[in-house]
Amino acid sequence: PVPFVLAPVLIFGVCVSAFLVIPFAPALSVADLNIGILYVISVSSLTVLSIIMAGWSSNNKYSLLGGLRSAAQMLSYEIPLLFALLGPIVMAETLSMQGIVKAQHDMGVWFVVPSFLGCVIYYVAAIAEVNRPPFDIPEAESELVAGYVSEYSGMMFAMFFLAEFCNMMLVSAIATTVFLGGWAVPFMPLPDEPTLLYSLVGAAVFFVKMSALILLMMWIRWTFPRVRPDHLMNLGWKFMLPLAFINLMICAGVAILDVETEGKMGALPIWGIGIVSLGIVAWALSLFKEKEGQAYDVMSTQQEGAK
Repeated sequence: PVPFVLAPVLIFGVCVSAFLVIPFAPALSVADLNIGILYVISVSSLTVLSIIMAGWSSNNKYSLLGGLRSAAQMLSYEIPLLFALLGPIVMAETLSMQGIVKAQHDMGVWFVVPSFLGCVIYYVAAIAEVNRPPFDIPEAESELVAGYVSEYSGMMFAMFFLAEFCNMMLVSAIATTVFLGGWAVPFMPLPDEPTLLYSLVGAAVFFVKMSALILLMMWIRWTFPRVRPDHLMNLGWKFMLPLAFINLMICAGVAILDVETEGKMGALPIWGIGIVSLGIVAWALSLFKEKEGQAYDVMSTQQEGAK
């Protein structure tokens, strides 16, 4: 059937097309759209459609369950991910990816400092979006054979996993651009007309940052076990979404201070705000651990009572 064949092509094509607006260097991007980050978000949302197509058209109950799980997971984590990206957009006052890089250089600090909370939320949500462990519930081999790819083989099977690794690079490239200063070389002023040498150094800096984020994603895969579906939804809706709203208010406050001081706020207040964001992250982690521990104790008591 057409949806069965079209699904792997669509998911891979969507991922590749999102790279069109990623600025790897000052003059190394296919298109510098003034709505660049909006384009990336819009195109990436089609991934959910392709996964549902794959699960439904496979005519297999395990594939269908995997597709529906994936749709629930990706839609749940797409909302905090978008709110996490709104903070840097508010501070940069632009949707252009190149503009966000230049705004970080003009402010004097990377947006990860005032929006550390948003960076953590974005990264965790991005891992869930690309179905990487410990959030690989749609492909749970122990429960669903292989999820929505159970009936695929050959090149169509390969395209799904090529898209997964491509999405890892994409979310890391977005985080590098939005939170880690992109291609801007630390401690070097931006030239009016970027030279070839500066562009090459900027591209190398970009790929080093992006590779570090990909390595961290792999490290998380090797470290943590798969999360239970109810824990996954609790984390997304009850913790990450409210924290994303808090991060948005913090970033709006930074943007207002920057306007009121006419761009002369300095780095010290921003670092102070970053420390506050770090404290909020630590508090949220301790609260989540406490809540999940209580839920585990209740479940254990119920199981003992049933015996």
